[in-house]
Amino acid sequence: MERVDHSRAYRISNRAEAVALDHPVRSRLLLACAPHERSLTQLALELGQPLPKLHYHVGRLTACGLLRQGRVEPRAGRPIRYYRAVAESFLINLADVGESLGEGLNRELRRSLAEQTNLGEFSLFYHTDEAGRFRVRMIDRDGRPRGSSVFEHWKVLRLTSEQRTAMAEEIAAVIARYEAAASSAGELFLVHAAFAPKLS
Repeated sequence: MERVDHSRAYRISNRAEAVALDHPVRSRLLLACAPHERSLTQLALELGQPLPKLHYHVGRLTACGLLRQGRVEPRAGRPIRYYRAVAESFLINLADVGESLGEGLNRELRRSLAEQTNLGEFSLFYHTDEAGRFRVRMIDRDGRPRGSSVFEHWKVLRLTSEQRTAMAEEIAAVIARYEAAASSAGELFLVHAAFAPKLS
């Protein structure tokens, strides 16, 4: 495997910068602004993201100093603002940022799962359907199915390195597809996907 030269990378050593960078849209946005300055319209075309979402992410990155506003092009109405990353590459030393970047969200996810699934009014019904397939459903006291607002799925799999890479790409693509189709009328959900070597 080719060694990566990170000697000239911008070193992130505070949590605010690390958290700002720990988002797929923000990290792509920042790197898109690394070689040249970009306007929000150019970023929207390049990243396939709506302008309001990019405006929010640009604000997060400029607030922590990873992105800077460059030239401002006057025009009728609002001027066009251009943004440039403070470096072309970034290096996060995980020992400098304390707990894992996702730990706060992980605690919230565990708490929400516990609140939604430990309700005395509901039960989990394990059964096989007409085709003999194993099923688990959440039901109320009268046996009626209850649509749950939570989902958690665990599997222990034996994977080759090629399969791990393919799975990571497929999961990222599914999440990106739903993120692109997000509606302001929808409810906010925590979505977490991960795999790691089994330790025991």
